[in-house]
Amino acid sequence: MRSSAQTLRPTGRSGFRSSALAAQLVLICVLAGCVTHNTTTGKAVPRAGQKYPFADVEKAAEKLQVGLTKAQALMLLGSPAEMDSSADVWVYLPERYGFLVPARALRLDFRNELLAEYGYRPIVLGAQL
Repeated sequence: MRSSAQTLRPTGRSGFRSSALAAQLVLICVLAGCVTHNTTTGKAVPRAGQKYPFADVEKAAEKLQVGLTKAQALMLLGSPAEMDSSADVWVYLPERYGFLVPARALRLDFRNELLAEYGYRPIVLGAQL
């Protein structure tokens, strides 16, 4: 007769799957908190080529208006983190990637060198929606 401890023990394959899943969850949690910090100031470094931290961009974005030129938007917000090949779509990103905790990105759309529309887009699981 088998004891109850023997019947509850996982078999080789299912135990391995549980361990692999746990390891993946730990890795995701660790990566979700990844932010590069300036070693001198200790402040988070903006992503990619973005000039200012996202909190500063959000504050400055309160002054955005449809019809601004690219130069005016650049002076107001600094360089974006991402830009399409035609330089007509600019995206400003938060320092955190938005894997576990959803975040938002600021997107500016230009037409004929003028700001046509802008707004915040959600970032969920690291992808902009």
